[in-house]
Amino acid sequence: MIRLLTRELSLCYGFVRRDLGTGLLPVPLFTLASLLYRRAPRAEIAPAIAHAFLFGFLYLYTFVVSNQITGVREDRVNKPDRPIASGVESLSAAKTRYWLLTALYLVLGHYLGVTIWTLLWIGTTIAHNPLGFSNFGPTKDLCMGLGCIAQLKAAWTIGGAPAAMGWYWTKVIALYMLWPIPLQDLRDVPGDLAAGRRTTPILLGDFAARVYISVGIVVSQYLLIYHRILEYRCDTSTVATAVALGLMTIGCIFRLFAFRSLTSDRFSYWLYTVIYVCQPLAACVTLR
Repeated sequence: MIRLLTRELSLCYGFVRRDLGTGLLPVPLFTLASLLYRRAPRAEIAPAIAHAFLFGFLYLYTFVVSNQITGVREDRVNKPDRPIASGVESLSAAKTRYWLLTALYLVLGHYLGVTIWTLLWIGTTIAHNPLGFSNFGPTKDLCMGLGCIAQLKAAWTIGGAPAAMGWYWTKVIALYMLWPIPLQDLRDVPGDLAAGRRTTPILLGDFAARVYISVGIVVSQYLLIYHRILEYRCDTSTVATAVALGLMTIGCIFRLFAFRSLTSDRFSYWLYTVIYVCQPLAACVTLR
């Protein structure tokens, strides 16, 4: 039993480890922002955050298993240590795992009152992976934007605050996930070419893609910092938050042009994900 549990934990970590930041953390953070905004009693906070962590985990786990089922050829080039690509998990076992996880995710989403956002993510996952939307840059990027909306709208609802303020923040954060998201594809160009994909960097070319990504980062962060943070609350904490986001934004854009290699692009994408996670955290600071 212990050996089986250890293997399962190891497999789970192998599936999710690269995406824990963007897939899991924004959910409890944005749920906390919702709780803080409506001045929720302390007794409600711990259970809501626990629910958000579980929901965020299944949100991530269902997607990455599906993604790795359909991306074995690319993973053998770009990420050969993943469970299916490395042979640790068979394709048939991974498919069974995906459907079981999806059923659990749907049941939990219904229990938490976020069925519509759960179904949106399930549909987006199917479109992105088995239907092949990930093979073409614009449709892949659209899926990521819809996924962000499904993630954050569910998180805000779990926190119980009125929907209007949640959407006010979600649409700007979703823009950050929709527009500059091709940054993740800069690091995967060799594998994408091998798999016959036409991601945004392949369609635009390397330099044009970096310009496109940079403009998207600047526009989305300007909207977030000025129109969501500082217009709502301008004090020491929000100014510090705005400065931190601004510096990370400048650093990410600088890296895109100063260090153009696969290794550097992997780090730039990591910084991009850190900025993404910091946006619901900024909502906590601003809406408290």
